[in-house]
Amino acid sequence: MRQLVQNRKSGEIELVEVPAPVCGPRTILVRTLASAVSAGTERHMMKLGRQSMLRTAFERPDLVSRVVTKFQREGLAATVRAVREKTEQTVALGYSSCGRVVEVGPEVDDIGPGDLVACAGQDFASHAEIAAVPRTLVARVPDGVAPEQAAFATLGAIAIEGVRLAHVELGQTTVVIGLGLLGQITVQLLLAAGCRVVAIDLDEQRVELARQAGATLAFTNQNLPADVTPHGADAVLITADSSSNEPLELAARLAREKGRVVAVGLIKTDLPRHEFFLKELEFVVSRSTGPGRYDPSFEIEGRDYPYPYVRWTQTRNLEAFLDLLARRRITLSHLITHRFPFSEAPAAYELLVGDTPPMGMVFEYPDTARSVERSIPLQPPATAPADTPAIGFIGAGSFARTVLLPALQQYPQIRRVALACSSGVHAREAAEKFGFETAATSALEGALDAVFIATPHSTHAELVLASLAAGRHVFVEKPLCVQPEELDLIAAAHSRAGKILMVGFNRRFSPFAREARELLGARSGEASFLYRINAGPLPPGHWLGRPAEGGRIVGEVCHFIDLISFLIGSLPARVFASGSPDGDVQIHLTLEDGSSGSLHYVTSNRARLSKERLDIFAPDLTIEMDDFLTAVVHHRGRRTQRKWSRQDKGHQAEVAAFLDAVRRGGPPPIPMESLVRTTRATFETLRSLRTGQPCAFST
Repeated sequence: MRQLVQNRKSGEIELVEVPAPVCGPRTILVRTLASAVSAGTERHMMKLGRQSMLRTAFERPDLVSRVVTKFQREGLAATVRAVREKTEQTVALGYSSCGRVVEVGPEVDDIGPGDLVACAGQDFASHAEIAAVPRTLVARVPDGVAPEQAAFATLGAIAIEGVRLAHVELGQTTVVIGLGLLGQITVQLLLAAGCRVVAIDLDEQRVELARQAGATLAFTNQNLPADVTPHGADAVLITADSSSNEPLELAARLAREKGRVVAVGLIKTDLPRHEFFLKELEFVVSRSTGPGRYDPSFEIEGRDYPYPYVRWTQTRNLEAFLDLLARRRITLSHLITHRFPFSEAPAAYELLVGDTPPMGMVFEYPDTARSVERSIPLQPPATAPADTPAIGFIGAGSFARTVLLPALQQYPQIRRVALACSSGVHAREAAEKFGFETAATSALEGALDAVFIATPHSTHAELVLASLAAGRHVFVEKPLCVQPEELDLIAAAHSRAGKILMVGFNRRFSPFAREARELLGARSGEASFLYRINAGPLPPGHWLGRPAEGGRIVGEVCHFIDLISFLIGSLPARVFASGSPDGDVQIHLTLEDGSSGSLHYVTSNRARLSKERLDIFAPDLTIEMDDFLTAVVHHRGRRTQRKWSRQDKGHQAEVAAFLDAVRRGGPPPIPMESLVRTTRATFETLRSLRTGQPCAFST
């Protein structure tokens, strides 16, 4: 299928062929008939993609702060890789469309194939021939509403949410500042709600459109009289797109005492405190389409909010706007000024950066069914010696693109056959960049010797089991799984398959770990350790914070348990934990040989300390390691300091070890018993936190 994207590195807009998305359990697969272009939002994205990094840094100091923090914690090389990957990534464009349903997931029972639906959401309702959209971002289109009008439902829902936040009542005086498409829709909504509407814009033509729609008064900024609202407006809605603070200052001047100002558009928000203080004004920023926006459980997992408690979600706002269109309370025909075939989308998109961007622009798609291809070839199959492993890769997230896939490129004795991920855009981009023959969104098919899995944690068990059943060696990024019962199934499947299974416990492959293991292997007696991990808080909305992903103990603490087990040369046997599964945790870990110590996993500390500090004590031996950059060894009265030129946590070496084992048929780089015991230790840590008791365990 074809999809419209922007290359962040070059800023160019292009139509690319990508594999079609897969329909998930709560997802609806839609063949697009029309997609709307939001002149304000998409113009901003287009300009953002074409501006320099220096300009972006100036406009987004929050991003600069995150880059600085990453540099201080992980060093220059990791930071450069992450920034380069982010700035070169292809972006899917569009977020409002309409089309026919071609398939629904098994947990969707109120919409079926053939239904005409409006779709919402960045990365879902894109400018693409086929879209996979969560059920909560889809609304059935009523009879009599044309697809090109229904395609604007997302913008309508944004306008509706702004009106709801204004708390307007029948007969109140309202002001709309900014009469682009969003402002014009807002004017009509306020009129439908029985309000007096004053419409204001810099452009006379847009002011005239508002007059024709029935605005009580309409002015350009230059012709605005001093007494336009003698008693002041009950509510002022700012639907402008402006880098100036003038819209907000104007809103403060026009609002009545104790009035309300709602920012709907993308504006500067330096509050003129004196005006807001004197009038005791309320200021509200509208968050797009309504409740549910930016909530992964709502948008990604498709879990709706209960109707009695959240009357207006973004789904119900979509439905409300479509209903207003069907009842002719809102009309868009005069606002849709530009229509283009989807094949002309790149050239049409250039209109957005002109001096006079279009009011309403829509792409029209052919109503002819193309086959739904979920795998596309990018280059002919490579010829390689018979003993060259054929590799598949699942996942194209940040970690895969900055760590694992570059590590694969450093290992030439393999054939990179297919790369798959849920996004067709990202699948194609990553497959091209890292030299794979095929990009896909579905399960990998064909003759593959080994598969790398770098997907969200909740999917690991299912993908590992399927890969082992297909007779493939498996490298899965940590954790191995997120539930104890999954671990039992994987252990049994591995025993039947007779294939190599490896988890991405990379730290044991670091230069520090190899040297420390040799020293500790020659010790006499038990060892003790103190491991401090300054993990820091998760960013808001981070996927690891979702309950289904297993949490940070299963997903991250497994790393540190594995490293301790490897260094001391003994398997974990007992844990006693205190703290919170979602916060700071202290774990007392005992190994089979009697060695023991504490792991302090800290998530609350925002200090820019090194992430990991490990001290190990044994007879006549002490090792102090700081963030895989330095290590101090006290051995038999001598002190030795070791420094590495860069932070190396063993990622390249672990990938090479796995591929060497696959090529040569050697033993697995990490014994299966160790993988199982480390994973079991994380589950027992959670049980100890629940019960307050120590938990002993074995394989």
